[in-house]
Amino acid sequence: MCKIFQKEIDAPFFEEMDPVQKLWYYQNWIGDQTEAAELAKNHAYLLASFDHPDAIKQLVGGGNVHQSTDEEFEESSRMVKDINARLDQHATQDHATERKRRKRPQLKE
Repeated sequence: MCKIFQKEIDAPFFEEMDPVQKLWYYQNWIGDQTEAAELAKNHAYLLASFDHPDAIKQLVGGGNVHQSTDEEFEESSRMVKDINARLDQHATQDHATERKRRKRPQLKE
């Protein structure tokens, strides 16, 4: 937070800050740290996969793979079609309710 607000660690600004806001900043900072660690881990896996691909496959495992049935695929497709139809309906309603602008008559000088 010191870098963001460009203040010293012992500045009264931080003592007067709302505790909820402080907690929010802290949670975001933790999220950034987690993302950076995950990126570094994936980068290490990538580099190691060139030298020892079988070892990396064992470390990573099969991954997070889900095989859906035909019924699940059809249900997902139907849901996407329904959502698209609703979005199209809202778009046409919004377009229909737009008022047409009239041109102002020009005043003759």
